Amino acid sequence: MSHHSGTSVGSTGSSKAKSRRDRCLSPCQVAKDPSQFETWSAYQNCEEVDYANDLPDVLRPHAVEVFRLVGQLPLKCMDKKSKCYRNLVRNASPEFIDFLASAHASASELFSEDVAYDDEMRAVLDNLRTIFTAWKSAEAMRKSTRKFSETEYAMKVYTLVRTSAVERSVARLQHSICLPQPAPTHKLTPEAIRTLNAKIAKPDGLLFIPTVRLAELCEMEQSPYKVLSRSLRRKSGTVGGESSFRYQSTLCAKLPDARVFEIAGVFWEDKKPSQDELHTAYRQNRMATTAALRQLHALNVRAPVFGVVWAEGKVRAHVDWWQVKGETGEVMIYSAAYSGPPTKKERRLSGAFHEWDLAKPEDIIRVFLLMRNLDRWMTGAFCDAVVAGVTDLASKVQLGYTIPPWRRSGDLARLVGRKIAAQQETHDEDGTPAAEPVAETTAPAKRKSKKRKPRTSS
Repeated sequence: MSHHSGTSVGSTGSSKAKSRRDRCLSPCQVAKDPSQFETWSAYQNCEEVDYANDLPDVLRPHAVEVFRLVGQLPLKCMDKKSKCYRNLVRNASPEFIDFLASAHASASELFSEDVAYDDEMRAVLDNLRTIFTAWKSAEAMRKSTRKFSETEYAMKVYTLVRTSAVERSVARLQHSICLPQPAPTHKLTPEAIRTLNAKIAKPDGLLFIPTVRLAELCEMEQSPYKVLSRSLRRKSGTVGGESSFRYQSTLCAKLPDARVFEIAGVFWEDKKPSQDELHTAYRQNRMATTAALRQLHALNVRAPVFGVVWAEGKVRAHVDWWQVKGETGEVMIYSAAYSGPPTKKERRLSGAFHEWDLAKPEDIIRVFLLMRNLDRWMTGAFCDAVVAGVTDLASKVQLGYTIPPWRRSGDLARLVGRKIAAQQETHDEDGTPAAEPVAETTAPAKRKSKKRKPRTSS
């Protein structure tokens, strides 16, 4: 074989970089292929479980708060003798009044006498006018014989609902986040590298805690951020680089200008209206929530995160959390489809998604309330859990606890190559292999799902 090549050194380096990219599947490609996602999730210790039976009691209050959609609107706005109703009639169109009346007729539990008609509720009712506009678009698109793209649904319906509901947290669209490193308890194999080597994902949308809400953790000389940063620097013996705490403290792929915590708790995907795309969107969301949960585990934060999938005017939700297995110490990442509020009428199918139809007045209001609850949870109970967990972590590291790095870093293919070379060096001179270290584990067996493939409940 000739060693002559017409390519320059620079182009050779570029070819090598391209070759590495060719070997690496994107998160979207992984999510679209169930077998590839099975490999990825096995190396991340991900499992699908049941919302009603498996969500830990310590985390259930978070989910109850988020999915509390009953009794959120003032019943007075439906009472024609009330001041609230008169104000609505004076300032809103008859069609909007009919929209609220239809929602009340189908789901009276959304309204309550205990909800006061105050400034906050006036603002909510004003936002519901925007929701009414979104509903009219959803209804028109549903009745039309033309097929609409998911971009059109997002622009005319989904975005109106989300922007009306999100006021306190920080929404970022198509924002790059860092994926997690494969679980350290699993041995990497050359076959899995192509699936695991991706470092960055880009959810359609996600909600962050405003950094100002976490300022108390970062500013002072003895703040948790600075204590944790110094601790990790002492343990690693290095300054800067991807092992530094500055990288571990942010979910974002790009470092922020300031030394702050960047923590997200809500993720969503908008998808085309096919069953395959719905499953793909759920898997993409799970890759993002797994990254968030690995960060939360590293920061000692005991809280769930939430995912929302939007497709053809329908909405689904799931709640995900981390848990350490007592017998092995492995960090497990669990995901549960939200199966809807408890019902006495029939037993819900395990793993079935509850689905909201945005063409129904009562359902589009429920989704608005869901996003509003998520927005308030982000700066309420979730923010409180982050502050408490990080503060406690700062105390633990002073007693010798080590922060587990979670971010994807380095080229996994090179890591496997070094391990293979090291194994070859352990062979004795007569060619017989030396005993392998006891601590080395094998590649994870593909997990059998504990539940059925997610279905839609009616």
